[in-house]
Amino acid sequence: MAAVRVLHAGPDAPLAARRALEGLDGLDREERQWLGLLVSELVTNSVRHAGMSSTETVSVAVSVGDLIRLDVTDPGTGFERPGELPDGGGNGNGGWGLFLVDRLASRWGVERGPETRVWLELERPPREGASQPSSRS
Repeated sequence: MAAVRVLHAGPDAPLAARRALEGLDGLDREERQWLGLLVSELVTNSVRHAGMSSTETVSVAVSVGDLIRLDVTDPGTGFERPGELPDGGGNGNGGWGLFLVDRLASRWGVERGPETRVWLELERPPREGASQPSSRS
């Protein structure tokens, strides 16, 4: 199952991205919670750092199968993926988004081009009781 949503770049975009997950079939409650956290962080980064006006958009694509894939695309210039993120993430004024992505996603990356795409994949645990996505720890 796959879904794509286009959101206006503004302060409500992260909430709209989380709400878009509500109608997505194939996720259990815990997967939806983890994915909601991660989509919020990535959309917040796009809105804050891509230099967009409120008339520009952020695209969120999610596919659910043997693994969960999330892509967040914006018209910004992008960034280089940090080699190592410090333990503890942010500095008190934010900065936790990529730390959380790095810890919770099985894999993630940044593709730069005419648009910037930040993607992540969550391996799906066996249906017998694993409570969170695999971590790279």
